[in-house]
Amino acid sequence: MSTPPHDLQPPASAPASLGDPPARAGASARAQYGAELAKGRRSRLLLRVLKAALPGLLVGYLLGWKLGLALALIVALVDLGRFWRWSSVSAWRKGAAGERATARLLVPLQAEGHICLHDRAIPGSRANIDHLLVGPTGVWIIDSKKWHRRTQLHGRGKQLWIGRRPADRLLRGIAYERSAVARVVDRATGNMVGVWPLVAVHGAKVPGIGRPLVLVLDGITLLKAGQLRRYIRQTSESLSPDQVADLARTLDRAFPPYTA
Repeated sequence: MSTPPHDLQPPASAPASLGDPPARAGASARAQYGAELAKGRRSRLLLRVLKAALPGLLVGYLLGWKLGLALALIVALVDLGRFWRWSSVSAWRKGAAGERATARLLVPLQAEGHICLHDRAIPGSRANIDHLLVGPTGVWIIDSKKWHRRTQLHGRGKQLWIGRRPADRLLRGIAYERSAVARVVDRATGNMVGVWPLVAVHGAKVPGIGRPLVLVLDGITLLKAGQLRRYIRQTSESLSPDQVADLARTLDRAFPPYTA
């Protein structure tokens, strides 16, 4: 992307009635997290008690009740830690946190004429768009990912790897979101406005080229979440405040909130 002229002034802020508050980001992930947490709560608790009690009773019988109780507590805490770190419940919790963090990073762009729509449904599918950003720089589809800081990302051609796992599903999902949004934008603007897909990565390092460092695979850009604003600002496309507002209203109607 090219850099805008230095004398280009940001347009007026978007009308306050347009856009979503940052708190709306991750709403569907939080709802799913709550549902997963509630599902099977009693059976999980019973299983955790059994896992802790059996070795605790055995050690207590052989070596004394204090050692048995200590072992039972340790087993219960280890099991609880594994649940919070590795279970599907944990994945939804981290996903919601990543989306909220990205939403906060996008707030300053609103003063520069951008409008943020968070957690939007794609009618006719179960997919959701984490963030739709409409502004003088065009339309951005932003997917938030919160990965462990030691997670290794690398890619060649159209293939992304997250550690040792291929990320085909992630790239296909974002490509699907882009095609859905692009159809609406093209109808509204006559193919005159770009639609740019981004993955905002929290935690893990992103290898790449340029400033900021970006990894581009099959037209989809991955970058550290903290570099989002810098990257979005460096495009040369420029829409007027009225164009931004009209396009945001169109996208707001086309892609309603995923959760009520």
